[in-house]
Amino acid sequence: MSRISNNITQPLDKSEIQIQTEMFQWAWNTYPQTRRLLFHVPNGGNRSAREGMQFKASGVIAGVPDLLFIWNGQTYGFEVKTLTGTVSKVQSDLHAIWEANGISVKVVRSLEEFQPAFLAILNTGKEFAA
Repeated sequence: MSRISNNITQPLDKSEIQIQTEMFQWAWNTYPQTRRLLFHVPNGGNRSAREGMQFKASGVIAGVPDLLFIWNGQTYGFEVKTLTGTVSKVQSDLHAIWEANGISVKVVRSLEEFQPAFLAILNTGKEFAA
């Protein structure tokens, strides 16, 4: 176990997909009014050169946050990382473009970090929790 922040701990070997699944399942089961408004765009993974070209031609772009949430006419992005994971330059660049266009993106490393940010959106419809 390792400390994240504010006395939150999680196993060091928890994968991004495990963390993301916890977040999605919690939101789906706890806030049914948000179902189909929080979702994942599968733009990652290893692809053959041909698949990569097809996906790129059809609009897949690198750096899109792992979870997107649409609420009250606003879009929010959640970039899921492990405890030791880092945001790539491609992700950072895309997130900056989105932020400049009014789309907030937050990096989250655990369900405990995701929950207050998600709830801030539900409660205010405007900002992520600091």
